[in-house]
Amino acid sequence: MRGVILLLSLACFVVMTYSQECRQVLTTVCADDVVNSTMQKEDKDDVGRSRKSGSPEAHGDPGAKGEPGAVGQKGMQGESCALGSLGTDIVTRLAKIEELLTPPSTTAMATTTVVTTTSSTATSTVATTTPSSITSCSTSSSNGPHNLTSGVEVYCEDGWTIFQRRIDGSVSFERRWDEYANGFGQINGEFWLGLDNVHEMTRGGGCRLKIELWDFDGNQRHANYSSFSIESAENLYRLRVSGYRGNAGDSLRFHNGRPFSTEDNDNDSFRVNCATRYGGSQGWWFDACAYSFLNGVWMRQSSGIARGIIWYDWKGWLKPLKETKMKLRCD
Repeated sequence: MRGVILLLSLACFVVMTYSQECRQVLTTVCADDVVNSTMQKEDKDDVGRSRKSGSPEAHGDPGAKGEPGAVGQKGMQGESCALGSLGTDIVTRLAKIEELLTPPSTTAMATTTVVTTTSSTATSTVATTTPSSITSCSTSSSNGPHNLTSGVEVYCEDGWTIFQRRIDGSVSFERRWDEYANGFGQINGEFWLGLDNVHEMTRGGGCRLKIELWDFDGNQRHANYSSFSIESAENLYRLRVSGYRGNAGDSLRFHNGRPFSTEDNDNDSFRVNCATRYGGSQGWWFDACAYSFLNGVWMRQSSGIARGIIWYDWKGWLKPLKETKMKLRCD
């Protein structure tokens, strides 16, 4: 009998189609084996009849055959049939095979898909579209976009906050007063962070300014200032800058103390509006008019004095620059 059970088990395993029918066949054979060890096999249709076994020490004579009992309700699945260690091992292994071969339900699969999608989205969001929250770029351990606790999105670079960047002319800097106050552009590309934001960041003092410049030949220069701040809108966002060090020359000293000007809010000291004098309508801290103009029209070749992105002490008024970064740090 054990040989038959073993063959049935191996057959179910080989064809990998172990099902409830296999279990029923095995259970029936197991049950028959148990019955035959204590009594003669009865008719298979007499479901539910059994005889009471004697004590383990001495079996008594078989009792009189009782009347068939009523068929009871289907009970819970019982323990494995008593075939000894071999039978128990076979049933245990077949149960494991059934578990492995049973496909997950549709609900379980859908849940897994949702979890996977959610996990993937979360990873993508942390890396690209949901910047971490920081108090300032000086507290950030990584470069790239971040959200300040004040709610302002900034671009951090080695502890510095970039507030102006020019690269290729993809963003127009021909803007009006409100736009320069609020900010514009793309945080990962060309942008202006906004005079209101820069004022809030520098109002407490202790801030520095770093300006990085590139020409069209790939040459790079820098201008660092140990003190930097922007006054409030009521004071026309006046520039306060001093303490120059660098190799680009101090082309910003001419603009220190000057208010900001745009085409629709002329605050310079010249007889005409400097914001519209150089081939566009860009804002800057003009005097009469400029030795530096990093918000000028992006162009490769200048069409006149101070037309383009200008830093006089390095390239003069006739050679526009290609790229610029203006960034601050408050420690």
